[in-house]
Amino acid sequence: MGDLLSGRGNENLLPRRYQEEVFCRAQEGNIIAALDTGSGKTFISTLLIKYISSVQFTPRKVIIFLVPKVTLVEQQGDFIATQTPIRVCKLHGMLDIDLTDRSGWRQRFLAHDVFVMTGMLSVRCCMYILRLWSISPNIFKSVDTFALEH
Repeated sequence: MGDLLSGRGNENLLPRRYQEEVFCRAQEGNIIAALDTGSGKTFISTLLIKYISSVQFTPRKVIIFLVPKVTLVEQQGDFIATQTPIRVCKLHGMLDIDLTDRSGWRQRFLAHDVFVMTGMLSVRCCMYILRLWSISPNIFKSVDTFALEH
């Protein structure tokens, strides 16, 4: 877990015991981690993103990190970008994105490893661009909010 803990900058974050446990369980299969605000769900997700990127033997796939709000796209995307060498693309409805521009999407897929995006934009993208075989495991932030708002 040593490489997964080393940040991009000079800050190395150490997981708490429960964060390690959730991370280890997530490596084994799908889980739902219902944790309080401030408990480190984003940190666990970042560890998982780094892990998936390091063990992925299939043809290149993009990891999708879904969040319910535009502000969280910015916040979570910045955290992942500062804590990993992974190339992050932040996407939300406030950006002027042509969902039908296949060459633009192709460039995004080639230039990035992780898409941090709002759940609603991901639904809109699926209608136009994304193919299921182009996506790695999804990571959802605040799933309860998705269920209530969408």
